[in-house]
Amino acid sequence: MDRLSVLDDTFVVLERDNLPMHIGSLLIFDGAPPEYSELVAHVASRLDRLPRYRQVIREVPLNLGRPTWQDDTHFSLEYHVRHTAVPHPGGPEQLRALAGRLFSHRLDMQRPLWEMWLIEGLADNQFAILNKIHHAMVDGLSGTDVMEMLLDESPDVQIDEARQWKPQRPPSTVEVLSDALIDTVRNPLGRLKHLAEDLGSPKDAMVNAAAAIVGTLRIGETLAHTEDQLLGQPGPHRRWAWAEGDLAEVKRIKTEIGGTVNDVILAAITNGYREFLLGREPMLPEHAFVRTMVPVSTRPPGAPKGGNEVAVMFADMPVGLANPRTRFEAIRQQMAAAKRSGTVEGLDSLLENAVFLPPALYAAAGRLAAMTPQPAVSTITTNVPGPQKQLYMLGRPMDRMLGYVPLGMNQLITVAIVSYNGQICCGITADYDQVPDVEVLADGIEAGLAELSDLAG
Repeated sequence: MDRLSVLDDTFVVLERDNLPMHIGSLLIFDGAPPEYSELVAHVASRLDRLPRYRQVIREVPLNLGRPTWQDDTHFSLEYHVRHTAVPHPGGPEQLRALAGRLFSHRLDMQRPLWEMWLIEGLADNQFAILNKIHHAMVDGLSGTDVMEMLLDESPDVQIDEARQWKPQRPPSTVEVLSDALIDTVRNPLGRLKHLAEDLGSPKDAMVNAAAAIVGTLRIGETLAHTEDQLLGQPGPHRRWAWAEGDLAEVKRIKTEIGGTVNDVILAAITNGYREFLLGREPMLPEHAFVRTMVPVSTRPPGAPKGGNEVAVMFADMPVGLANPRTRFEAIRQQMAAAKRSGTVEGLDSLLENAVFLPPALYAAAGRLAAMTPQPAVSTITTNVPGPQKQLYMLGRPMDRMLGYVPLGMNQLITVAIVSYNGQICCGITADYDQVPDVEVLADGIEAGLAELSDLAG
């Protein structure tokens, strides 16, 4: 029986009206939009590659085990693939407003946790596809792989005939409970087996344990110090905007002034937050910072896709520093230190050892955490490397790929960085009522990239 992982189940626990836990993307294409029926046929022809898209989450009675994935016996593709249009003139403002409304709506937790919207009415002979998928199904990196599966490297691809699909019989309550009890015993025993294997190689065990302990302590230390510049309980509605840049230029900048592509982008985002905060407060102290959590994928190359395999690092973005060179150096040094600190290993250790918790206790703890304000992290900044080649859907070339990441507890703004075919796009999610000036942040990010470009000569 296929169960949700500990981390995947956390995203289900966190789900509520003002905190929908889906990630998403907006894909913009050149050319006339396909017919709705053509898009449905295209998705149907490839759905066998995505078995999770026909499954639903079912709780185990009395929380005696982690929830299971089961085939949806009433699956309807037309429910998940939808059709809409932006109002005239169909420019970026209209598209952002529509996308913000669509991303605001929660997914139906009683159905497979995804939606796809065909959006017509865009100017310049374009159309868009908006995707929503619950974070319990897929993290950002494997989400990009799902998009690649629906896209093609060539415009000359025919729609295959969809295969007949028949859902498997849902397990009985007795079967679910029996499997849950076995799983409750099997998982801790499996973890103990790994610990026993470590004892067979004491030197390696010491190295691994040291990394995990240092990382765990650093996570606790980081979360113990906080600031409150961008904190607040989000409402149910979202604004969505984006900033754009050239990936080749970002690479040139990091080659000239050092660091990594991620450092350059974080420095540009730091300028965005600086401009955003200066628009609300005329003065910022030099020591002011915005703390962000930076998720990092830990999925090995070639590993099976789906589910979440992520760790986190933290960065204090120095918004109080006026000099762009100084800001960049502060970011670069922080990220280099975080990679050496063991933080990633520490989070892995916490998640691995979560299997020792009784499922009912874990579920209760997760719900408690979801209701508790978390002032330690002001925002989340994800960086997902997308495909660096021209892709097509139904013969139409994809022009841009934009990412969406949900708001966390007590957070009003998050940023999703996605690269595609030589472009860098920062999708900015913001609370609708408390962040009406989200465009200031987007403009500030683009201005930050321009500043770094000037520094690089």
